[in-house]
Amino acid sequence: MQILIFSGYNQILQSAAAVATACHAARRGKRVLLASAGPSHLTGAMLGQSLGPHPLELESHLSALEISPLEELGSLWDNTRSTMRGAMTNRLREIGPEELPTFPGIDAIGAIIVADRARKLNRYDLLVVDGPMPDSLTRALSLPDALRWLTRQIFGLDRGPGQSRSSQESAIFPAALIASSAQAPLQDLRVYLEEQRTSIGSDTGTRVRLVATPTEMHLPAVRAALTALGLYGMACDELVVIGEPAQVDSAIRHEFSPQTSKARPALRVGALDSTPAIRDTWALRGAALYLDGEVFDRASAARPVAHGREVKLYIPFLDPKTLDIALANEEVLVRLGNLRRHVLLAGIASGGRLRAKVDPDEVLRLWIE
Repeated sequence: MQILIFSGYNQILQSAAAVATACHAARRGKRVLLASAGPSHLTGAMLGQSLGPHPLELESHLSALEISPLEELGSLWDNTRSTMRGAMTNRLREIGPEELPTFPGIDAIGAIIVADRARKLNRYDLLVVDGPMPDSLTRALSLPDALRWLTRQIFGLDRGPGQSRSSQESAIFPAALIASSAQAPLQDLRVYLEEQRTSIGSDTGTRVRLVATPTEMHLPAVRAALTALGLYGMACDELVVIGEPAQVDSAIRHEFSPQTSKARPALRVGALDSTPAIRDTWALRGAALYLDGEVFDRASAARPVAHGREVKLYIPFLDPKTLDIALANEEVLVRLGNLRRHVLLAGIASGGRLRAKVDPDEVLRLWIE
């Protein structure tokens, strides 16, 4: 199953692009699931349908739903807390799903859970996700790093199921002093979130479509969003600019082009009416936007990023001067301006030597010798 995540700073245009793409792909024979990740949930209003948390079949090749992040996380939490045992986890086990807080990035976390479930069902060829905004998506992608840091500092748990000596020595409550039944649920939750981030990474064919206006193309927000997504391993294959071709000058076309750098997305420019309409109209709008072609280029899906002891990060607009790389707690810390990602590389724990290189095509390569 292929996944397209539509994101942008204009909710109406973002939703219109997602709906048009889903309807067009369905008319070309793809089995499509259109999922609104909110928070506004404009998808149903644009289609004139009342959507809920379960897929509603709109036609033979098109279903749609609205994601409720708190319900998705609540279900996941119920499954996790039921496995908790021991006195130290009694209070955690008593926390019900209705007590879970909302937090930045929760919409994206809900979308990731739905994507994982849709992939396992094997009923769809394409999942089109409407939202979340770029900042929310970036926060969700960074959440596994934050949870790994927390479990390492408190319990000394890190590197998957393993426990390093340095983490155990500095832990507040070393895992060696806690029953395995008490530590396992937290470890399982952390590993689950890391697996979900990996499952929608660039090497699986997941792609982000960043939707912008011609005016936004001149602002730094679009470049910053592309850089952040690239750092966290999420590729943006297309910038969908809603407007007339004459509104996008040659300098912008050159700057946002794969010919300029392998890490940069292709530019798709076209007008798109966002007025609510029937599905036939949305399919025609999608056909016009994609020039009656496929919505997902299979060639763009091939972007290997990890090979055990090596990681490649395709980071658009990467400035090596703002890049800082260090080792801490057997992880590689990659800091880029105000962004930071923790990268796990096989071979670090056994004493391998870290190497890093920035290629001219804005590709950061990390490997262990």
